[in-house]
Amino acid sequence: MNMQPSIRLDVLGIDRLALALAAVDAPHLPLSMMSDHYAIGNAALRQALKDKIARLVRALGPHLHPSRAGWSGARADVLALDLAFVEHPRQPFELAWVEIQAFTSMLPTFHTLHLAQRRLHGLAPHWLPHDALPPGAGWVEHMRHWVAPRADTALIEDQPRRRVTWPDLDAARHWWQVDVHDWRDLVPMQGELCCPVSRRRYGHVWNRLILDDLDALDRRRAESVLRAADKVGWHSHPAWYEGIHKGTLASLPLAPHEACHWIEESPLRAGGYADAGRWVAKSVGGHSGSGLLLAPTPEDLEALPTPRRWIVQNRFRQLPIGQHPVTGQPLFGELRCMLGLRDGQPPWVMAWILRLSNNGIATLTGRDTRPGEGMTLLYFEEEA
Repeated sequence: MNMQPSIRLDVLGIDRLALALAAVDAPHLPLSMMSDHYAIGNAALRQALKDKIARLVRALGPHLHPSRAGWSGARADVLALDLAFVEHPRQPFELAWVEIQAFTSMLPTFHTLHLAQRRLHGLAPHWLPHDALPPGAGWVEHMRHWVAPRADTALIEDQPRRRVTWPDLDAARHWWQVDVHDWRDLVPMQGELCCPVSRRRYGHVWNRLILDDLDALDRRRAESVLRAADKVGWHSHPAWYEGIHKGTLASLPLAPHEACHWIEESPLRAGGYADAGRWVAKSVGGHSGSGLLLAPTPEDLEALPTPRRWIVQNRFRQLPIGQHPVTGQPLFGELRCMLGLRDGQPPWVMAWILRLSNNGIATLTGRDTRPGEGMTLLYFEEEA
């Protein structure tokens, strides 16, 4: 048995994957965003991930208290946790935190891709890209209790059909029969949300709206509408996306190789940013590759807005975890753990999502992908 964490990439083939996706009768997924690989981790990797996630969740404890949101009905129920595979002096790799969010992302696409991959890779049923399910349960129905526990559930976003994530939202309609709405379509009515066009009322909201992405006027309008709907249930409440974000890493005790600091409190400031090359700067509100300075100059760091708007993180060197068999190019990976938080119960891994790239930059939004790049899944044996 290998006592060190390891991960193996195997090839599916993009043409075979396209046929398998069509065969599962799910909404279209853009193949440009999908990798032609899948991944298998060993028991030591799973244990290392569990230990690292448990430490982070314990450290986040005070940040997850409902009183921090200041919004009736808000609670932290999901975390999206991103890790990179980085160099280590004595092991094949180390794991380093890249980003944390409180946002349900890619779950519908995850399930569609899992069904297609299951048709191709030949792994036994007990190999899963998520934690084990209760006996007799299916993933869609198990997740329904989390994301859409009521038939009157609306998934809300800002101009959803214009988003590159529309295939995600379309898959949510398919798997959980939720209605997808622009937040402007809905009005508060007796504590719930109502669509004047369809006259349908909603008592539960699956949120994909990021208030901070709206301009000032729209943000005030959206928040007013949602606060007035004070009787709805929530999945991924908007207050938590802004309450748990990459900046939260600067308030947590992390290992030296992944340590983060608020720019105004960082060791660089005292030294006049003379050693800027050791750091990467990240905007608290940035996502999908925005608000990221990979090679900041002292002048860049000095000009960043404060307070609590940007963090700096120790620069680490990612290691390739595979090589594409056709192009020979290295493949780097960032692992996204979709973690469900449940009152009185241990966190539950809803999805292990691996994002592969040729250059160590995981976001694939707005760029063409090369062979091997894109989203895939990480499988573990259930008993591991």
